[in-house]
Amino acid sequence: MRGPITPWEYGAKRGHPVSTPYEYLIGCDNILAKIHTRNPSACDKVGGVIIMHIDDLRRFALLWLHKSEEVRADKAHYATNITGDIYNSGWISEMYGYSFAAAEINLRHIIRRDIMIYPGYVPLPRAKYRVFHYGLRFGVGNWSFDKADWRNADVVNTCWAKFPEPPDPATITKQDLDARERDFLSIECGRALNKALYLHHKRRNCPRLDTISSTSKKTDQVSASNKIVSVAQKSRSISRGNIESMDEGRLKTVKRTAASVQPLHRSRRLARSSRMWIIAVWALSIVVFLLVISMFFTEQRRNASRSRVSRSLKAHV
Repeated sequence: MRGPITPWEYGAKRGHPVSTPYEYLIGCDNILAKIHTRNPSACDKVGGVIIMHIDDLRRFALLWLHKSEEVRADKAHYATNITGDIYNSGWISEMYGYSFAAAEINLRHIIRRDIMIYPGYVPLPRAKYRVFHYGLRFGVGNWSFDKADWRNADVVNTCWAKFPEPPDPATITKQDLDARERDFLSIECGRALNKALYLHHKRRNCPRLDTISSTSKKTDQVSASNKIVSVAQKSRSISRGNIESMDEGRLKTVKRTAASVQPLHRSRRLARSSRMWIIAVWALSIVVFLLVISMFFTEQRRNASRSRVSRSLKAHV
């Protein structure tokens, strides 16, 4: 998304949704439409972005689902020369389901070419595209991007993972204005994807990159140190075997000591926490006791006062 999409800006209204062209939906012009809709002449080759009135959507949505299921089940017509799907696998069944369902209830589309663009395509002059649709491989120079290349990579759950950075726009020196604008949009899309990943990793509270770099350097240093020690040990004579055994025993002692430090600190924290709880319970008990005693003596004083008043009244009588 490069900006907001507002219905009134593009002229959407009841009975006339706005969408973008999908010329490869050739099934609207052949037997596929004749099989799956009673109104094939109303089949619009559109998709990607749909701006539809809510009343139209209410009567349309379930039919869209049914038509998508119908086309997906029609494996006899998966061929590329019928569907335009280069994978022959029914991947665009829901797109045909949309067009056939819209034709069924005679929804005629306002088709706009200035809403969405594929990165790698030459933009229309002065078009302010609101949507990038990166469905196909696109590239600039030696750099390219295709989402299908990343099916087996978990860039979402791997901290700070990202796609290869596109070139700097300043390096684009082509004289052809159309080619330059095309490359600028491709670079913008690639950068936007990496920015989205960066913000996602930041929101996940991934460790800072400099922390990871520092840890990696320390690990490399320890690894190098271990290699040096290993080489030195191999070069020692057999006569130093006893010394090595002693060193190994000391190392085990150190490890045992280090392992016992953490439980020791933990037990001290637990003991300190227990003492605090005991003190708090005692303090609360004392406060409750004093409150009860105070209430008792207050009631005694009230009873004594009532008795004196009663005796005084009897004496006057």
